[in-house]
Amino acid sequence: MIKKLLSFFLVIFCTLLSLSFQFYFSIHSFNDSSAKEYIDYLSSDSLKGRLAGTLENDTAAIYVKNQFERNGLKPYEGSYFQQFDTVSPHKIDGKPYLNVTDEKGFLIKEYKYGVDYKEDLLNFKKNNISFNNKDNVNFSGEHLQVEKENNYFLFYIPENNKLNFRSSFIHTSPYSMYIMATKATAKELQGYLKDNYTINCFIPFDTKQASINNVTAYIEGKDLSAPPLVLSAHFDHIGTDLSGNVYNGALDNASGTAFILEMSKYIKSLGKPERSIIFVAFNAEEFGCLGSKAFVDKYINKLNGSEVINFDMVGTNNAVPLYIMGGRKDTENSPLIKETSTICLQNKIDFNYLFEDASDHEYFRKQNIDAVTLSDSDTTRIHTPNDKASSISSKNIDRCFKVASTEVIKYGFGYNLILLYYKEIFFTSLIGVLFILYMKWKLESDGV
Repeated sequence: MIKKLLSFFLVIFCTLLSLSFQFYFSIHSFNDSSAKEYIDYLSSDSLKGRLAGTLENDTAAIYVKNQFERNGLKPYEGSYFQQFDTVSPHKIDGKPYLNVTDEKGFLIKEYKYGVDYKEDLLNFKKNNISFNNKDNVNFSGEHLQVEKENNYFLFYIPENNKLNFRSSFIHTSPYSMYIMATKATAKELQGYLKDNYTINCFIPFDTKQASINNVTAYIEGKDLSAPPLVLSAHFDHIGTDLSGNVYNGALDNASGTAFILEMSKYIKSLGKPERSIIFVAFNAEEFGCLGSKAFVDKYINKLNGSEVINFDMVGTNNAVPLYIMGGRKDTENSPLIKETSTICLQNKIDFNYLFEDASDHEYFRKQNIDAVTLSDSDTTRIHTPNDKASSISSKNIDRCFKVASTEVIKYGFGYNLILLYYKEIFFTSLIGVLFILYMKWKLESDGV
């Protein structure tokens, strides 16, 4: 009876060992080192901050496309690129200046760029202004607002009195130009205005129409009528300033882009999913999530019923929780958010909630498509020249993979338990086989 029972369990363990064996050696293990290599390239100085509308942004898009193609993904709807038009800032000839002149035009004071003042990227409907106390000038706290010729200009003291932060470009923002000034500079400007001097400012940036691309690829599923699972990240960032300082954007968001590139290799190795899985690298997130809006607008009929997992800032080396970010109207009980938090709890992952329309999940949620953004939400370096690849942590990349891979297997592969636990099954069944063989040998040795 004992031998029969052992033989029964031996068959079970051998079957599990055989099934898990093929997965163990065929599945591409998610490689955080490979993800960091992607981050190194995308956030390198050579790509100059990947500002949408620049040659370097196009180069980044081609790089992402080539990686998708190399990883065996098909072009979505016949093309790896989804083109759309936008307004983009671009540098023009000339040197920036902020100075003070008297009524005869003689120079009274010249301020130093990057030390006393600096442009903010928000808007460049106008790039120059001259004004004095006869113009419509208002002081409000640490802001100086100027209205001239139906345009509004804002001079403001940045947080912590530092000039290294750079905002996203939002062409629809209310002011025609934004200038950061130190507290000392702002105080002096206020004094010069009271004494009837003229303040002059020029920033050599302009705006232009640009055609840019999202990068789209997919793995075809078994049920082509089923709504797809979407994995996304934005690859653009905010460029360089007029001194040539590169805003590398390693965490924001070379990291998210690198994550979906490495995930595509892992998922491709799992075999054919139950439903198609779309990978999208969005452009112009830093212009107000324009790439994701263009994608949703074009493919809304195909996306109804989809789940969207977006990755924005993954892998900081600071100790922060993993943020589960939903839209403004979401709650902890929104289905995809609740599922994500459950996975975090099961894996003992420190997490928190954030309900803001602050990443590419926004337009999906506005169309009632389930969407969530996973983010480390570390704001200590983002949108500054300090957001470099050297500050990326493999530990936090792997933390995000634990959550994302479970969601992918649930929503893309029908919650296939062998895919989810193939390593555990492999080693458990191997130990089980060895133990039963030992027990059978022991019984035979004892003459049983």
